[in-house]
Amino acid sequence: MRISVLMANYRGAAFLPEAVDSVLRQSHADLELIVVDDASGDESADILREIAAEDPRVRLIEMERNGGPSAARNRALDAATGEWLAVMDSDDVLHPDRLARLLAAAEALEVDAVADDMLFFGDTPDASGRTLLESLHLVEPMPVDATTFVAANGGSDDLPPMGYLKPLVHRSAWGDLRYDETLRVGEDYDLYLRLLLRGAELVLLPEALYLYRRHSGSISHRLSVAALEPLLAAHDRTAAEAGDPALQAMMRRRRARLERLLAFEHLVAALKGRRPLAALAGLLRRPVLLAELARSLRERLQRRASEAVEPHALSIVLSADPRPVGDGQRLVAVPPLLAPELPHPWPPAQQAALLSELAARHELDICAEGEEGLFWLWLVPRWSRAQVVLPDGFEAELPPGAELAAWALEEEALEEEEEDLFGPEFESGLGDDLAEDDGEDEEEEGDFVDPDGEEAEGGDFVDDGEDEIDEADEVEAEDAEEAAEAHDPRRRMPLRE
Repeated sequence: MRISVLMANYRGAAFLPEAVDSVLRQSHADLELIVVDDASGDESADILREIAAEDPRVRLIEMERNGGPSAARNRALDAATGEWLAVMDSDDVLHPDRLARLLAAAEALEVDAVADDMLFFGDTPDASGRTLLESLHLVEPMPVDATTFVAANGGSDDLPPMGYLKPLVHRSAWGDLRYDETLRVGEDYDLYLRLLLRGAELVLLPEALYLYRRHSGSISHRLSVAALEPLLAAHDRTAAEAGDPALQAMMRRRRARLERLLAFEHLVAALKGRRPLAALAGLLRRPVLLAELARSLRERLQRRASEAVEPHALSIVLSADPRPVGDGQRLVAVPPLLAPELPHPWPPAQQAALLSELAARHELDICAEGEEGLFWLWLVPRWSRAQVVLPDGFEAELPPGAELAAWALEEEALEEEEEDLFGPEFESGLGDDLAEDDGEDEEEEGDFVDPDGEEAEGGDFVDDGEDEIDEADEVEAEDAEEAAEAHDPRRRMPLRE
């Protein structure tokens, strides 16, 4: 089933290769990537032509003159051939399983559109360390109707702004809808609201598989009088179609918020233009703007302070096995991999936000254990070193720069060495008892799971289990366990030298 990924690009050469690579790396390979270059004037088109020559799934459309993100996305929509459509920004990154998991969830839940959480990351801690939907504490899919969607985008302070979401949408639900080309900001919100008003069913997933890059050049962070006035006009056009009383009430609240934002931008423009009388008049009409101005200045100072943070080294282990780790290491417990439509044991946004924050504040040395550890390694925006420990016979693509741990490759040889050391009598004499001990150890290890989902840290492990072996075998078993531990890959975690 083909998925069309639609990407508008404007002067995004710095981040474009990483964004495109994350699409072409998707485990759902039946896709096309349509990139519309909006008259960038930088190296973007050359980069895309070179990539398209290597992979026929990439299609480049060049606009003769800049038309804005809405016009560029409409060109991509007109060229799309997929049964499902997904919009992506040219400076963001996708987890390699994102499209496959979104599609699986949409089919299992039988909905028209499905969106995952978004993991924020950037060059500073201020730009990182949280997800868009983190405040919802999602552990299972959440349906969203038009009223909830508007409430989350200015109609209420209790919900995160869902207009940033990048859902996967079935073409039949999208229909003939197109982006409003008068909009330079808020174009996604406007289109998705109209989609919901047409009756499309949207569901949010707890996983954050879309990595949203925050930086000074991001268009979505630029508000101005010129950007807000068309947004207010578009709001009024859509509000005229709202028949439900609850939806109408939310639309009125959102309009009031837009008016306040517009008044604030008029104030900022007057201050920047050194027009004190106009600025004073604006404050007299809306005294609340003074508090908004103070908040804006405070946030700017906080960002500057965040930029001054000097990262330092930290060694972490990503594992679904909550157990003691080596000295100097920190365990980041990750949840088991489940079907995307199933409930999670705890909100996955917590761990995603933690990894983003650690990556912004530290030079990370990471050991990712097993399929779960590898899955979550893809969500770490950056690291200085990463090694992956995989089960015998398990093959998977690693993130660029990550390495397969040496002992994972040599596990079979180590097992043969242990057999030569202990002899066949040891294996046959203790096989059943070791199997029972494994089950008991799993129960003991469960004590390291924090009920609130917080990461566990290393500590001493105490095994109170009783082995059912006779006294003659007891000494031999203890010696064998000490020798086995010397070859146990989990006891030989990579440490920063």
